Amino acid sequence: MLAVASVALAGCATTLPPQQVEAWIASGRPAPPPQNACPAVAPIDLIRLQKIQAEHEAASPTPPDRAYVALPASAEALIPADASVVIRVALPPGGLYRNDLRAVAWKGADGTWSMWRQNRDYGAPPPPPPPPLPQPGPEGSPEYEAWKAEMARPYVPPSDDERWPPRSGPLDPGTAATLEAALGDPCRAWDPDYYPHVQPLRRPVDGWRDERICPPDGGWYQGDITEPGRPRRGIGAGCINDTPTFTLIRTVAYATPVR
Repeated sequence: MLAVASVALAGCATTLPPQQVEAWIASGRPAPPPQNACPAVAPIDLIRLQKIQAEHEAASPTPPDRAYVALPASAEALIPADASVVIRVALPPGGLYRNDLRAVAWKGADGTWSMWRQNRDYGAPPPPPPPPLPQPGPEGSPEYEAWKAEMARPYVPPSDDERWPPRSGPLDPGTAATLEAALGDPCRAWDPDYYPHVQPLRRPVDGWRDERICPPDGGWYQGDITEPGRPRRGIGAGCINDTPTFTLIRTVAYATPVR
């Protein structure tokens, strides 16, 4: 409580800091710098945002912005049980964006980073069934009976992994360093798990506007993270922003394995 109180005083607040700061400190991390020292969240009224999101969650039993990212079993099987950090990301289709991008990066017990990534292009038509094979011989022959049995089999469309082959392997050192820097950024303590499309502001802009709105036609960024001292939780953003949490989402989404 002393650490939490010191954060409130450092931020010149009259109330305790938002829940994400309390969770940060409870996980064993040191108290973060004041909110004003973190440019990405400095203008945002995090206490008001917390109340808005609490009302949203109460109205929706399973808020979509907090849902975990669903990955195919083939991807989940690659994640070692002893991974210390796991970051899953989904960029679903929407607006003018027709692809469904899924990715996951994890930090192994030896400290190295690896990933899996799949980009599904739903705008492209599925491959047609293969043309029928020519009849190989006269009716009644073994070749004909084998061909007849083959032709009677129902067509099985290719799986997602066959249609959009995923890539997996280690991350390059630069990408791994970007993830480590974002994870260790103390300003991440202030990041709301869900960075909304509309952000309430601590002080009005232009003398009257008390909120900031994401640009139209922006993408939806969904993710979840498992890290030391905290259970797996959903993270997301209604638009591009400069928070360390969004850096994690963006980096994993657009990274490619070195092999």
